[in-house]
Amino acid sequence: MDISRRGVLGGLGAACAVGAVGFAGAATVTDGEAVGRLGGDGPGPTGGGSDGADDGPESAAVDPDAPFEARLTGADGADALLFDASDLDRVKGVFAEEGEYLVQVVLPDAGVETFRTRLDEAGVTDDPAAFVVSMTLDGTEVRRVELDGETVDALTGSDWEGVLTLPFGEERVARSVYDRLADS
Repeated sequence: MDISRRGVLGGLGAACAVGAVGFAGAATVTDGEAVGRLGGDGPGPTGGGSDGADDGPESAAVDPDAPFEARLTGADGADALLFDASDLDRVKGVFAEEGEYLVQVVLPDAGVETFRTRLDEAGVTDDPAAFVVSMTLDGTEVRRVELDGETVDALTGSDWEGVLTLPFGEERVARSVYDRLADS
């Protein structure tokens, strides 16, 4: 299953319309510790083409064993898994948009329900502002999101179909996340 053009446009449209889906409009978003700790010589051209042709972002199945996870951390010390690579179906990236570098991940239908259940069981639906989502790659935080009511409402609403749009301030961080998640 590929991430369709319609699905991508729908996911990006929902993120812009709601201002929250995929954490794009969350209260505070940072690239965590990743900017200084991810190795390599940096990414190739955004869009994946190396010959100057813009073929658009690449899409791939997710490697279920990739060392990527998102955890919910509460102000009261709560700590719970939100999702990891094994919960994801597809990854697509890297998009450049308005100074940010986007990676999209897609949860399958069962993963959407699990995601919503984990939000609810952790207490996020009752008090979103008391929670932060920390995403790590190889144990290094690559993304931190302070949740808010609008974001959580969008993620638990019936219109959300499981596409998370993850914006990063650094292209090399976004490229590293994509490369590690993609099952090559």
